[in-house]
Amino acid sequence: MQAETRQDSKRLLGFWDLMSISLGQIVGAGVVVLTGIGIGITGYGTPWAFLLALGIVCLPSLSIAALGAAIPSTGGTYTYVRDLLGHKTAFLYLGLLVAGQLVLATYAIGFADYADALMPGINLGVVAAAVMTLCFIANLLGVKTAARFQSMMVLVLIVSLLMFIGFGLSHVDNLENYTSVERVMPDGIGAFIAAAYILRFGMIGSEFISELGGETKDPGRNIPRVMITSLTLVTVLYMTIGIIATGVLPLDQVKGKSLAFVAKEIFPPAIYIFFVLGGVMIALLTTLNSIFAWCTKGLFMATQDGWLPHSIAIRNRFGTPFILLTLFYVVGMLPIVTGMTLQYVTILGNAVGIIFGIIPVLALYNLYDRNPEAYRRASFKLPVVAMKIVPFVALAVYAVGVYLSMGFIGMTGFVTLLVYAAMLLAYAFWREPHVIVARESALSVDLSQ
Repeated sequence: MQAETRQDSKRLLGFWDLMSISLGQIVGAGVVVLTGIGIGITGYGTPWAFLLALGIVCLPSLSIAALGAAIPSTGGTYTYVRDLLGHKTAFLYLGLLVAGQLVLATYAIGFADYADALMPGINLGVVAAAVMTLCFIANLLGVKTAARFQSMMVLVLIVSLLMFIGFGLSHVDNLENYTSVERVMPDGIGAFIAAAYILRFGMIGSEFISELGGETKDPGRNIPRVMITSLTLVTVLYMTIGIIATGVLPLDQVKGKSLAFVAKEIFPPAIYIFFVLGGVMIALLTTLNSIFAWCTKGLFMATQDGWLPHSIAIRNRFGTPFILLTLFYVVGMLPIVTGMTLQYVTILGNAVGIIFGIIPVLALYNLYDRNPEAYRRASFKLPVVAMKIVPFVALAVYAVGVYLSMGFIGMTGFVTLLVYAAMLLAYAFWREPHVIVARESALSVDLSQ
């Protein structure tokens, strides 16, 4: 049974499968929900704030890409932290990652809100729960089925956003608004940077395809290629959308509004409905589906290491650890059934994401020292000096993001997070001796075969 649960997954995912998952993960709630918030903070600077957001995301993403190329594996970020920073840190990271998936509800609730715009009076809770359940079932049927489901949704999504650009560009009359410092930063550089940090939430996601390293063809090559390509494409797409979102109507009319508000101005009624369905709502759906595609990988590896019982990692006939997937489904459903607001769930989930997101980036610091052979054979690598500098620069960037989030979380949320982290650490210290014994035993079995 031990050997059976440890056998490598069949490597099924190619470049385009990963690209659809990555694009679906990135292009989601951010561009359709956060763009209006960015406009409210920095006005015509929104397209440039998206570019700065790429810079904020870039260093952490490059770090994960370098790790994914050197040591690709299922449960990528968890295994990077475990092997390069230690067992206890890995469990803390994993526990925070699980809590951060409260953000699953953001996309389901957001989907329901837009559905209500088209069909007023529908039951928002039922729609949100149905969407969550749809993505859960798609991923129960295996990662390949989920990837195909994702590919279809991403195609419709990209077509919808390109239509938004095609129809919208002809409505933008004055491009000089985007070259004037006074208009790009109407409230100063501080507000501009704050907008970039908020818009950064709409650009994260590509790094999580490293979780699928064990199910990817040529992961050392495909993972970094997909991460870099998808981030570049998304940035160009977002900047163009930012220009249309700010250039069609007066700023006062679009501050805090979704893309659907501008779309109603530029599209005929039938195409507007298609855009809301195929653009806004599918964007939320693709992000939700992408999270389900990778979220169980770290927990599965943790069961193999002895942190959790092996029995909860049992797979169904499609190769999906259905009990672990159900855990994330329950976490995502909690805000829906308890009536949490969309704003609070989004802010809390993103804040936790900033905190746990820096941990695997710090693992890059030890890559060359602890696994020089993996570094040398990697198809994508950073210079050794850069691997010592990049993690600390990323830490500083993330620290600013955490600081900016503190006011939104509130004291209750912050204390709850601290108590939860303390509980994770207490369990990690208690359980670690068993984990080390289990891992050493597994390694000895592997070496004897």
